[in-house]
Amino acid sequence: MLISRLLKATDIVYKGQDADISFITDDSRKCGKGTVFVCSKKTECYIEDALKRGAELVIAEGEYENERCISVDDAKKTYALLCSTFFGDAHRRLRLIAVTGTNGKTTVAGMLYSIFTAAGKKCSLISTVENIISGESAEADFTTPECFSLHRMFYDIAESGTEYCIMEASSQGLSEGRLYGLHFDAAVFTNLTEDHLDFHGTVENYKNAKLSLFSQCDRAVINKDDLFSAEFIAASKGKVITYSAKQDAADFTAKCIKYDENVTDYAVVGDSMIHRIKLQIPGEFNVLNSMAAIAVATGSGISLEDCATALRSFYGVRGRMEIMNINAPFRVIIDYAHTPDGLRQTLLSLKSFRKNRIITVFGCGGDRDTSKRALMGETVAKFSDVAVVTSDNPRTEEPEKIIDDILEGMKKVKIPVYIQKNRAKAIEYALKTAQKDDIILLCGKGHETYQIVGEEKIPCDERKIVLDCLSGV
Repeated sequence: MLISRLLKATDIVYKGQDADISFITDDSRKCGKGTVFVCSKKTECYIEDALKRGAELVIAEGEYENERCISVDDAKKTYALLCSTFFGDAHRRLRLIAVTGTNGKTTVAGMLYSIFTAAGKKCSLISTVENIISGESAEADFTTPECFSLHRMFYDIAESGTEYCIMEASSQGLSEGRLYGLHFDAAVFTNLTEDHLDFHGTVENYKNAKLSLFSQCDRAVINKDDLFSAEFIAASKGKVITYSAKQDAADFTAKCIKYDENVTDYAVVGDSMIHRIKLQIPGEFNVLNSMAAIAVATGSGISLEDCATALRSFYGVRGRMEIMNINAPFRVIIDYAHTPDGLRQTLLSLKSFRKNRIITVFGCGGDRDTSKRALMGETVAKFSDVAVVTSDNPRTEEPEKIIDDILEGMKKVKIPVYIQKNRAKAIEYALKTAQKDDIILLCGKGHETYQIVGEEKIPCDERKIVLDCLSGV
């Protein structure tokens, strides 16, 4: 695509020599012949590197003497528009549905994909765990892909004849403008608690990033039980649909909720609608997740009966309250919970049907928000019977320092605590000390099959660790 054609979606006046463009990037290391490099104030130091590597054009926030540099007010928005144009605005051929929130995004997106697919809708999925296009699954690199990759996916999805694209919208993706210029048929807000402060700085910035999604949708599906629901309702430009496990005033309400270790059963009550819902995954938060999916699906013309049928055969998402199939007198559950509230909700759901002890194996990520470490430790101490404190993804931090931060929060509640920085050995300890009817909860890694230690990923598949330990390998 020629530069002159690429810039038509923007208000940029280009007087330089036209050239054919084959790639757009915000990473100077990926620049070469036929490349446009887009950078913000934070990354303008890489302009010379991009030009040396052969970039045809640089778009930046600032004034530059080089004739191959163009100045714009907002590089992030410009980058999104250029990527959209490059792929023929393929997103306009799709009905987009986005899910945002601190917890539950992946499960709601997975439920929606199952419901829409079961109802015969051509559907694709962009999520933390996997991307599914035309029924083909591929491992995901990011919750919300960067702009060029995202619009390339939209193009592939549209070319496959898909009608709906369900995706997760991360706060980082929203704040970096990756979803700028997109219009959503529906957007879901699941909940909001403290997270990603290492990136956003404050809870207010984190919240505002998520709020921005709701000015881009026709329907806003809001969890009315969340403390921030009123702000999300106020920010919504389209029709608002609410759901709740506690309030009759919501558009969709859960009634007569029954929990056991195998099935969660409840009645969903909506406008002139009522149906019994059976879920194969535990927890009140999954009642809320399923109602979010029901609210979106019924608003898209899918019957409540079809929603109930699809949900009955939905066995969850890998690493999200995943109950392992093992031959043992106790249960092992793998979950991605990595925030204080996520841990609290997960542990409360287990307490609703536990028969003996809850043994929680967990850690905290390095080079991330340190303020939540003690809170996570306190949460585990309050709602578990035994805690095994270990490493998560330590990255460039010392695991011992992270564990010390966690232990500060555990001083308030006295439960047995075992410390083992080696995650595999920590899991083995939990398995070897487990009693009949215990629940071993492995938290933090979820779908991940690796640990990030220093700058590299090392294998750490919790499922394999569990199976090998139980088989005596």
